[in-house]
Amino acid sequence: MFYWLCKYVLIGPWLRLIFRPQVTGVEHLPTDGSAILASNHLSFSDSIFLPIVVKPHITFLAKSDYFSSPGLKGWATKLFMSAAGQVPVDRSGCRA
Repeated sequence: MFYWLCKYVLIGPWLRLIFRPQVTGVEHLPTDGSAILASNHLSFSDSIFLPIVVKPHITFLAKSDYFSSPGLKGWATKLFMSAAGQVPVDRSGCRA
């Protein structure tokens, strides 16, 4: 629900209006089922603009620090990431 609300009501329309993002190759995405999207990740903005220009729900892998930071800011970040459907990943090494 939160993902949809941000994408179509709160954030998405404003970002589309201000930045006018364009995408090429979206016709190659399957209409149903799963796919792996590999963006060039030039900045954090990939995770903001990609869900706006692609129709299906996108789930990102997020570093686990976003889900375990202390304090009010950490709590708010964890709440946002969880509500947006992000998946925590431990990046501490190959034995993690």
